[in-house]
Amino acid sequence: MDSHIANAEVPESQDMLNEASSQPYIWHRVSATWLSRKPSVNAGIISALATFILIIGSVIYQQNFFHAQEWMAASPQRVFQHKEYWRLWTTLFAHADVHHLLSNTLFFFILGYFINGYFGLALFPFAAFAFGGITNIFVLMNMPEDVKLIGASGVVYWLAGLWLTLYFAIDKRRTISARALRSVGVALGVFMPTTAFDPSVSYSAHLIGFIIGALYAGLYYWRHRRKFNAALEYQIFVD
Repeated sequence: MDSHIANAEVPESQDMLNEASSQPYIWHRVSATWLSRKPSVNAGIISALATFILIIGSVIYQQNFFHAQEWMAASPQRVFQHKEYWRLWTTLFAHADVHHLLSNTLFFFILGYFINGYFGLALFPFAAFAFGGITNIFVLMNMPEDVKLIGASGVVYWLAGLWLTLYFAIDKRRTISARALRSVGVALGVFMPTTAFDPSVSYSAHLIGFIIGALYAGLYYWRHRRKFNAALEYQIFVD
């Protein structure tokens, strides 16, 4: 007896499974961000010029040219009671000695170079010096009335908080955890004190400057997020 197998209909679900299995798997990853390009060609000049002005201001204070030691440094008494608000900014240029100056100018130049190179004059030097004075307001509020606050460390730590926060938000080539580890690692390695506690150092200026810089960076990123997202480039992979 001849036997035959009648044509049978393949279930619809089986057709869908076969079709799905034949399609390639496509995925992508970020290959470039706003920070992948080179900094502005003028960034080095601008950062060097700002650093030079900082040094000149420090020399004027240390040598007491124009009686600078009488009107540059800030204290709660001079700022809040006598309303000499300019001291919030002039004190940024005053440094006790060469060591104090060098400890600030190195990171001031490096961070200023990158921030100006990627984000322009608005953030460095203009916003940096503006927020340096604002940082000093909060620092002086927690100091004895007759104690002087001098130096640009508030600006330096504002720049650090700004840069590390913007890096974390923009560099989407890496995972969130990888960005967080890199940011925290740099912050601890570069800015943690390497010597014993020094009562002459205003650690509150460091902390307050860093926090204000990080908060401002968050607002800045949110405002310019479309520009940063438009700069993202992707690699597409097909398996």
